[in-house]
Formats: sequence, C-alpha cells, structure tokens
Amino acid sequence: SCTAEQTARLFFDNVVRLHGVPKNVVSDRGGQFVSKFWEALCKLVGMRVNLSTAYHPQSDGQTERTNRTLGDMLRNFAGRTPSVWDTYLTAAEFAINNAVNRSTGQS
Repeated sequence: SCTAEQTARLFFDNVVRLHGVPKNVVSDRGGQFVSKFWEALCKLVGMRVNLSTAYHPQSDGQTERTNRTLGDMLRNFAGRTPSVWDTYLTAAEFAINNAVNRSTGQS
C-alpha cells in the first residue's frame, strides 16, 4: 500500500511524464485518491477525479476492459513462455495507446 505522496510521485513518473496531465481519473475510492493531498494535487494541475460507486467495481468498466485487453495482448505476445510477459509490457502499452478506442473514437 502506498501513501498519498508515493502515489502522486508514481503517477507523475509513470503517467504525466509520458502522456501529460489527464483531464479525468476514475478511482475505486482507495485512500490514495481521496486524501487531502491528492485532492489538492488534482486541483493544482486541473484534473478531475471521478470516484466509482462504493462496492460497485464494475462502474469502472472502461478500465476493466482495458485491463482485459492488456492481459490478452500479453498472453499472445508471450506465447509459450508466459514467464516473460513483462518484456512485452511496453509494446502492449504502445499498441493500446495508439489504437482507436471505439467508445471515444480517439487513440
């Protein structure tokens, strides 16, 4: 479990640095996303956080679908050597980020 500060640092290092500041983030109401620190950080960079309904994880369907697609891609890339799935993670990320999303019409 990460602190709010650690979560923010990971977020900047792995999301903002590569993709820019998102306009919106969907969270499962984890403590890292509802803390005062995270709230202030989001306000500072102009990002909105949408909290999913408590005890209703399927409300975050877009993330669930992306995770399922990612898992499928990694299984296909790794083939008969599933223990090396992590070596294909950046390729899968690139493919997902550059594919046109049916629901948004954007990549």
